Amino acid sequence: MANTMTNPQDTAPFCIAVALPPHLKSLVERLLQGVLREQADAAARWYLGDAAVADAVLRLQGDGSQAISPNLLAEVRGRDGRRHVLTIEGVWRSGAMAAALTRIAALIGSESSVARPQLALQWLQRWSELRRQFPAAQLALQVGGRLVALLGTRQATMQALDRELTATPEILIAAMAREGWTLTPAGNDAAAPGASLKPLLWQLGLLAGMFGALPALQSPAALRLKGWPYLAAGGHRSFAELIRHLRNGDNNRASLIAAGLAPRAVVDGFLNACAVCEFFHDDTAAPEPRAPGAATAATSRPADQAAIAAIRRTLGLVRG
Repeated sequence: MANTMTNPQDTAPFCIAVALPPHLKSLVERLLQGVLREQADAAARWYLGDAAVADAVLRLQGDGSQAISPNLLAEVRGRDGRRHVLTIEGVWRSGAMAAALTRIAALIGSESSVARPQLALQWLQRWSELRRQFPAAQLALQVGGRLVALLGTRQATMQALDRELTATPEILIAAMAREGWTLTPAGNDAAAPGASLKPLLWQLGLLAGMFGALPALQSPAALRLKGWPYLAAGGHRSFAELIRHLRNGDNNRASLIAAGLAPRAVVDGFLNACAVCEFFHDDTAAPEPRAPGAATAATSRPADQAAIAAIRRTLGLVRG
């Protein structure tokens, strides 16, 4: 399983791996972690992953006969599928490593910062459509033409067939963005085995917030949490306040955004994640949110109308 180099609620757009002999690998990984801690911008852009799915892999220059080479090679996978090789000179200085990460990110392409949120929204829409259409089915998730997992729609489970690609949500999302993906029906779900799919759904929901909320969340109907969404633990600092507002059963997306509790993308991401992880009640009769201080419109029954008419006559408010 990969070691994450970012805050858990963020999914970094770039993945880097270190393919060095053991006595050097840990040294370089510690150097990378130090660089990312010191530079907040870089820390939001990279995470440490596996060489099989990484955007960039650090290797020794030459035959590796030197105990510590002054330089390293970075093998980079471009978004267009081409491969590039960069030499990182003086890699043992943190400044050189920081500069190298900037160069590699530029080479990969800045479009990756929007590619993954777009992927997340598209994937969740596809999952939601298929789950409504096939409420008890298995879906085949393919990445780069390879079958990597079977998903059960009944219990939202995932049976991993490629454990390297499904080791963490971050690794799987990165591979899907880089190699393409499909999600298709693959037979009946007879209580499909597997681990919970919700950690992946949660990460995809948060990512998708950059591109807005899922269609079901744009209704004026109030959203009510079933309980405390456990996957929010350790997330963005605004999550606790969003949860508090949602638990009173009188808020929706529009009212939460208007309250200014968090940036729009964070609000949308949190709501997306809660929705696809089924943390909201399916109560269509929930009252619509109302603006603070707004009067609640009464639904008058015939008996109520008659009583009001009698009071108006007694008070002389009815003209003859």
